[in-house]
Amino acid sequence: MSADPVDLARRYVDLWYLPGTEDELRALLADGYVHHTPSGDFDTEFLVGSLRAIAAALTDPEWQVVHALADGPIASVYVTVEATHSGELFGLAATGRRVTTAGACFMRFEHGRLAEDWDAWALQTLVAQLS
Repeated sequence: MSADPVDLARRYVDLWYLPGTEDELRALLADGYVHHTPSGDFDTEFLVGSLRAIAAALTDPEWQVVHALADGPIASVYVTVEATHSGELFGLAATGRRVTTAGACFMRFEHGRLAEDWDAWALQTLVAQLS
C-alpha cells in the first residue's frame, strides 16, 4: 500500500464500511493510535467497536470521498454516506429508511500508519431523518 497520506486516508474510509476488514483496519492503525472526540480520547478497540455498531445499524452503505487533501503527514477527507437504518442507532429503533449524512475526518500518519484522528459528522441531520 502507498504511504501517501491521501491514499491512506481514502483506504481508512473504505475500511469503515467494508465488512470483514477489522484486521486490515487494525493493521493500518499505529501502536498507540488515538481517536479524538468531544467526549474524550479513545483507542483502537473503541474505534473498531464503534464502527462495528454503526455497520450493524446502517446497512447497504454507499459512500463517497468528496474531497481528500494532505499537508505533509496530515490528511483530511470530506465524506458523504447513504445507508439503510436497519438497527438501533442513538437509541432509535430501526426505521428501514434510507438516510444520508456527511462528515469530515482529519488524520495524522506516522510511518504509513494512522497515529491519530479527529472527525466531525453532521449527526443532527441523521437524527432528524430517523425521528
